[in-house]
Amino acid sequence: MNVVKIFLAIVVFIGAVSAQDQLTAGKEALAKKQYDEAISSFTMYYKVNARTAEANYWLGEAYRQKGMYDSSLYWLDRALDFDDEHEAALSADIYVNGKLNRWDKAQKRYDAAMKYHKKSILAPKMFADAYLEADSLDKASIYYSKMKEIDNNNADAYVGLAEVYARQNVIVLAVDNLRTAVSLKPKDAVLHYNLAAMILKNRSLNKEMIEEVLTHLNESINLDPTNERAIFDAANTLYRIAINTPKFYSDAAQYFKKYLDLNKTNAEVWDKYAISLYNAKVYGDAISALEQAMKMNPNDFGLKPMLAHSYFVEKDYKKTIDTYKNIPSDSLDKEAYFRIGYSYFQLKDTANAMKNLEKSLAMDPGNIDAAGTLAYIYLSQKNYAKAVTNYELIIKNDPQNLTALFYAGFSYSVLGKIDTAKNYFKQLITLKPGYIPARMYLANMYSLLDSIEQSKFHYNIVIEQSDSSMKADPKKADSYKSNMISSYRALAIFSYKDNDILSAINILLKAVELENKSKQDEGLHLFLAQMYAVKSGDQKISPEEAKTYRQKACQEYLLVLKLNPKNAAAKKESAQMNCGK
Repeated sequence: MNVVKIFLAIVVFIGAVSAQDQLTAGKEALAKKQYDEAISSFTMYYKVNARTAEANYWLGEAYRQKGMYDSSLYWLDRALDFDDEHEAALSADIYVNGKLNRWDKAQKRYDAAMKYHKKSILAPKMFADAYLEADSLDKASIYYSKMKEIDNNNADAYVGLAEVYARQNVIVLAVDNLRTAVSLKPKDAVLHYNLAAMILKNRSLNKEMIEEVLTHLNESINLDPTNERAIFDAANTLYRIAINTPKFYSDAAQYFKKYLDLNKTNAEVWDKYAISLYNAKVYGDAISALEQAMKMNPNDFGLKPMLAHSYFVEKDYKKTIDTYKNIPSDSLDKEAYFRIGYSYFQLKDTANAMKNLEKSLAMDPGNIDAAGTLAYIYLSQKNYAKAVTNYELIIKNDPQNLTALFYAGFSYSVLGKIDTAKNYFKQLITLKPGYIPARMYLANMYSLLDSIEQSKFHYNIVIEQSDSSMKADPKKADSYKSNMISSYRALAIFSYKDNDILSAINILLKAVELENKSKQDEGLHLFLAQMYAVKSGDQKISPEEAKTYRQKACQEYLLVLKLNPKNAAAKKESAQMNCGK
């Protein structure tokens, strides 16, 4: 007899252990919202524990969460038959009766729950949730407020009240309640997301609201990096803001990228990601995003101009042209024609470059980029008359455009309109006194107009500015020395014309001092030789001085012939002076 009892006890114990495993499995399945699996496990548990409130409650709870309220009510009522004070069963029963529109029964269950469990949060929450889902907002508010009375630190009460206020379109109060909920549960990713989403329901957002939205979306993402919805909303919020404040496109692109790292199949996100990169002027990255977006959105013709522009900025001129060719010509604007024309220009197709640049100018005579490129082409073709036309067009729209002023002056000087050229160079140095090439041209223009004193004045300034610039930027010394040598040479010519030969010699010696000894200028030394030769014939100097100047002249002639043995002037003049004797 004792053996039988022991055997039966073992069987009961094994059955109890197995049933407990089924209860655990059922709870785990329910947490994962695997309702059928949960019901199956709870049913196995029930078979061993049929006459317990716990077994009946879990079946009722599983059916409740699955939305099968009639079945749920059956099991919950059975649970309360075994234990009429069972808190979880009473609370679930309140909710189910509400969903079945049996509010009187729900109220009775609520009264019982509060009688047995005066500090229960669960019962008022279930009653409030049932009223909320029935859209009885005033009733829901009463029971969420009851939760707050019982426990002022219960986050669910504030979440519920926030939803009530949101449905009543009282967004300010909804936001306030969610802020409190977040402060109580700062590590809840969903709460951070819900608060951000609630703030976004405001009709208008100020700077502080935007910052708060982004703060909570960021926190939600940090707490749950796989939350696609939070990442998308963060990106989309920034995208909406960026429409009026473009600096946010870069931030929007970063969040769209995070989203695409999780889900690469969302065509809308690819579209917005590409547009964000483009508007953020990250053209290199925008190209691949635009190409992908166009694959997924073949009918989104608005992306093609962006792609063409991105190719242009990245200097892929062939793809720029090819992409624009696939855009209807009647939708191309002045900038598109400029980019096409400039791309042809870079590819050395001058005819097509000019044709498209002219189209751009026809649409907008003020398009100085198109005018500038056309002017450059005409300048390179030595068509100075047409070059001037385009440079003047630029100056008309941009009177302080230094490049246009310089080349307009240069073109007019080549065309022989010296006075006009002079005026352009004067305008330029008024705007930029340190523009040395313009001042050199101005000095030359004054020389051609026989305004010698003005010419000297500007050549001397060129020398001063070049000397100062050379000291400040030694890497460009050769260029500055060249300016100074040219200026000294011009000043020496003026001295020669004034019959001040000694001054001319001294000026030329200053130029020679600046020369690169490995690149001596035969013309400069020929000029110096000639000045020595002239001075040697000066009747006012002594024979000894004349001999010295003759020797110096011969030395310079020999240097010229060393630099260029075929220099006819040096040969003839040195022979006349008997330099070899």
